[in-house]
This record gives sequence, C-alpha cells and structure tokens, in this order.
Amino acid sequence: MSLLAIVLVVVVGIAIAALLLTVSFRLVVGSMPSYLRAMGAVVLTALASAVALGLAHALLGGGRLLAFVVQFLVGAAMVNWLLLDGTGLRIGYGKACLVQLVYLVMEIVIGVLLAIAMAVLFGAAVMSMHH
Repeated sequence: MSLLAIVLVVVVGIAIAALLLTVSFRLVVGSMPSYLRAMGAVVLTALASAVALGLAHALLGGGRLLAFVVQFLVGAAMVNWLLLDGTGLRIGYGKACLVQLVYLVMEIVIGVLLAIAMAVLFGAAVMSMHH
C-alpha cells in the first residue's frame, strides 16, 4: 500500500471511531461531547494502550485477552479524563466503563457487518469470474 493510502485509512478510522465514541457517550450519559475531544480520546487511547500493552507484555506475557482488557481499561480512563458531561464535570470511571463497553460493542457489530459485506462482494466477484 502506498503511504497516502495508509494515512487516509488511519485518518478515516480515527474519524469513524470518534463518531462512534460520541454516539456511545450520548447513549450512556445523555449529552453529546465535543467531537474534537472524542477524537483526542481515541488517539490518546491508542497511544496509551500501546505503551500499557508493551509494559503488560513485558511483565505478564502476551495474549489477545490481555490486549482487550488493557485497551478497555485505558479507553475507559481516557473517556473519564477527557470527555465531560453536559455540566462540564467528569462522568466517573464506572460510567466511563459503560461508555467504553457500548463503544466496543458498536465497533464489533460494525466490524462484523463490514466483514460480511466484504465477503459477499468478494464472493460475487469470484463467481462472476467463473461464468
């Protein structure tokens, strides 16, 4: 892939992730956070998760479950730290965990739907080549 395509995929991915985070925050808390703050939370979660996961791998070994747990906990901390409710206060770590859970479920559902759509499109392309 070219560098431009990689940058485009990363930028679009961050934009979509921030949109999903604002929607999940709205569903749980009831107020919509700033989109730029949500984008910052997504970027900082990715960076902090990478650092925390590197430390966790060095201390505990590796695994997908460990990566999921680290990303969930760091993401909830970033949501609590950066995204404020309608009154300008932090929402608390418990609500931040709930926001993060809704966000991850939304990501998984959208990922499965995209995978199904890609499989159908790829299958149709392969079938059209054989006829």
